[in-house]
Amino acid sequence: MTSELRVDKIIPTSGAPSGSGILGGGGVIQVVSMDLVSTAATTSTSYVDVSNFNLSITPKFTTSRILVIMSCRVNSTSGSNINTRSSLRISRGSTPISNHFVGHYINVSSSDKNNYESVCMVNFDNPGTTSATTYKVEMASDNSACTTSISGGAGDGSHRSSLTLMEVSA
Repeated sequence: MTSELRVDKIIPTSGAPSGSGILGGGGVIQVVSMDLVSTAATTSTSYVDVSNFNLSITPKFTTSRILVIMSCRVNSTSGSNINTRSSLRISRGSTPISNHFVGHYINVSSSDKNNYESVCMVNFDNPGTTSATTYKVEMASDNSACTTSISGGAGDGSHRSSLTLMEVSA
């Protein structure tokens, strides 16, 4: 039995060629990913790091872009009627690159004072370096009477939270 492989083009790990008159770029150079395995919560009205929800990548080229993909399940809970929102943010080091707000109203007459939302954040970043670069997820509540939490539990499907970084050639 013989095998045959036919392709139009193979893009090297160094990235697709780019420049004047050359079509290219957009090749994935490397991918790193992680799952959050524990639940994190806060009542802070200032952004705080979500424990163990960060990931580092070392770009091969200063011209590379990093595609950041974060998905998680956010829960906001309170013991009283509160108009509030939870805030999520992805930062490269101390530089915010993406924000998401989860707004809701919690009704005290309801026995369930929880608001769950699945969140997916996707962003291209240009770190401009070949040094190790860390991306982290942060969260905050806009009212200290509200608890914001991100569910962990990697692999159980319904509560999976993950962070993926892809280096993409320019």
